[in-house]
Amino acid sequence: MKTILVYTQRLNASYNELFLSLMREGRRRGWCFAIVEPTSAPDEAERVARLFDVLRPAGFIGGYVGADNVPVVPPAGTPAVWIDTSHAPKGSCVVRHDNARFGVAAADALAGGTGGYAVFGLKRHTWSSARERAFVACVREKGLRCRMVRLDTHVENQYAALDAVRAALKRLVRLPRPVSVFAVTDRLANIVLMAASSMGLKCPRDIKVVGVDDDEMVCMGAPVTLSSVHPDWAEGGRLVVEALEAQMRGEKPNREYLYGAVGVTRRASTRDDYRRPTDERVERGLAFIAAEFASPIGVADVVAAMGCSRGHAELRFREETGKSILETIEEMRWERLLVLLRRRKADIAALPAMCGFRTASALRQFFRRRAGLSMTEWRRRNAESRT
Repeated sequence: MKTILVYTQRLNASYNELFLSLMREGRRRGWCFAIVEPTSAPDEAERVARLFDVLRPAGFIGGYVGADNVPVVPPAGTPAVWIDTSHAPKGSCVVRHDNARFGVAAADALAGGTGGYAVFGLKRHTWSSARERAFVACVREKGLRCRMVRLDTHVENQYAALDAVRAALKRLVRLPRPVSVFAVTDRLANIVLMAASSMGLKCPRDIKVVGVDDDEMVCMGAPVTLSSVHPDWAEGGRLVVEALEAQMRGEKPNREYLYGAVGVTRRASTRDDYRRPTDERVERGLAFIAAEFASPIGVADVVAAMGCSRGHAELRFREETGKSILETIEEMRWERLLVLLRRRKADIAALPAMCGFRTASALRQFFRRRAGLSMTEWRRRNAESRT
């Protein structure tokens, strides 16, 4: 069994999908993995060198390392792939976000808005600039103007960033509403929503917001649940394995591989019909569905979360949302399912477990009822082509 050394910091929960994808692909090839997190210790390079001596890995995968960490270079001749990092040695093989496609996906999600447009980005980050430019270009293609806000403040410091975002929003609120905003990360989008809430702006009535990463911890924890571009993490993991395997065979891989987005997971921050429930029991039910719809929950589970009788729960739910509990569960599953199906190499066998269906048969029946055709036929017509 071949050992692959993975050297990366843990990022957001969403980003872990890429590493899970590459590990699944690697396991199919008989690989095992040794995961090492970077430290800022003075002897970091020597520490990792010793790991190479002991483990003698057949390949190396390098991910993100922070500014305080010591970059590590694998021994000469070791097959190596770097993921979304500026620390890769010159001439290395790198798998990266196709950042322009994230901007395009966000523009598509916000298309048709009747108000102004704006993009929130970060200075001194080339990946942010690529997302910003693509979004602005899409908006301008439609003959519309787009305001650009570029922040100096690092979004990890939310308190400092909040003041800067509030100052920018005070200028943007003069635009026709709702203002459609693209923020280049979920964390930045969350700050935009916090700033808007503190100013009395209602989302999505006054402002609509889309982020990037589809990090559920951030998206569900925002003042209004956040719509977000979902990167094609599975494709990213597959490309890492493809590039590493080529080197292990003695072939020369491409210098750069790009993975894009599979779509936008839509939540309340862009839904025109969103209205916060006045009944806290309905709000509890909606929060439960949003958190658990990808598990095989049913109406009874939502009723239990609401804490009232089934009849009363159904009545209040429909009064507040215009939909039944089951319709709401199915709508969220449907949106997730379409996002996953757009992947070029979507694993249809894994979809029931990822979308809350107990069996493949139940998923097939649900899909044909909603779409009028099979998943295979729908993918043939709608799945994005990728190179």
